Amino acid sequence: MRKIIAAVLAAVILLFSLSGCRISDERAVNAFTGLEEPPYDYAKAAYTVAVAARCNMTAAFLETVLGKDVTKELVAEIENGTYTDEIWLEKAGFSYNVMKDLLNGTINAENISYFGDNGKDTFTVSLVGDILFDPDFNPMYHASVKGGVLNCIDDETVNYLRTSDIFLINNEFTYGKRGTPLSGKTWTFQADPLTVNLLKDMGADIVSLANNHVYDYGEIGFKDTMAVLDEAGIPYVGAGMNLGEAAEGYYFIINGCKVGIVAASRAEKVSFTPVADYDKAGVMGTYNSENFLKAIEFAKSQCDYLIAYVHWGTENSTKLETAQIEMAREYIDAGVDAVIGGHTHCLQGMEFYNGKPIVYSVGNFWFNSKNLDSCVITIELDRKLNSEISILPLKQQHCETRLLTGEEARDLYDRVENFEPQGVTILDDGTITPAVKTENE
Repeated sequence: MRKIIAAVLAAVILLFSLSGCRISDERAVNAFTGLEEPPYDYAKAAYTVAVAARCNMTAAFLETVLGKDVTKELVAEIENGTYTDEIWLEKAGFSYNVMKDLLNGTINAENISYFGDNGKDTFTVSLVGDILFDPDFNPMYHASVKGGVLNCIDDETVNYLRTSDIFLINNEFTYGKRGTPLSGKTWTFQADPLTVNLLKDMGADIVSLANNHVYDYGEIGFKDTMAVLDEAGIPYVGAGMNLGEAAEGYYFIINGCKVGIVAASRAEKVSFTPVADYDKAGVMGTYNSENFLKAIEFAKSQCDYLIAYVHWGTENSTKLETAQIEMAREYIDAGVDAVIGGHTHCLQGMEFYNGKPIVYSVGNFWFNSKNLDSCVITIELDRKLNSEISILPLKQQHCETRLLTGEEARDLYDRVENFEPQGVTILDDGTITPAVKTENE
């Protein structure tokens, strides 16, 4: 009988070979006898992946999350000596950092928002400058006359921000009804806690508290501000009850990629706002960059693309401080992929350093009655983490913010190009590219 079976198997293999098909002896046996393919050894694969990817990989994760085909491809890359952490995006559809969060269960951490897949080839991160909801100042009075804050910002701009996948705004005031204004400080701001919903109406996904007004009403006002944001479900960066909290980044997972944001301030020439320390509440400071650089290095180890949002510079001046230029480079050397600044109430210049964009100040968004250039800075990333940065030109005037088009937009681009360090060229569609240097420059 064995001889008969062997002869039949040989005939089957010969038949496949003559027909131009390749089939292994194992497959021939399985096809003839009806036996299923042996189960894949996920335990062995998990060990291989764990060593190469420096993680506690499990067989269950490979089987339920990746599946056999992807796991085999991953193992093949490792065995061929071509594995890199970047291969996860290509093979699995999510990055190495997202894999770690899925594997360890940290994807549900308090400082991570999971936005899933937007169904597009790219996603966007938009950032703007200062906003003010204090009822005792001109913007909110004007809004009461106009029928609401959103009637003071044109529909095109609001819709643009709402459709951005991630939108950050600088919360340049406190929320609450307690505390007293800091003695000796000229401008102190406090808004009704209910106005936090205006951030949601605009589509804000996160705010920065690393500024010189978050402590305007003392520690009580500072705590109330964070509590109001927490209750509203709006994440914040750049402040906390100690250095660890203030330094902590916030992360968004979208399209399989993980974007991180950290924030810090060096805005005050006279100190009113405390800088957080190990046992002291306050903002994340970058007057001395040492602690912020540590925060950057850690945050970059957790994400694929890292943005530093920094409150700095001289108010109402396009002239850059030496510290801005030097520290922006330090941040990028430490792992930041884009530096976006604010605080000056006016736009400042831009440049690229080692291929990474530096926007020194985005100016006001909706903050006072002055006639000022403003903007939205948008970073667009594809599923391979290739990025492009652009500017949406705005004008803040008479307590309203509106979109600029045509010649007005081009004029704003030209002004920004000519601000020091004259490091960018802005195309007519708002795309920001490194400046083209002439031979004499």
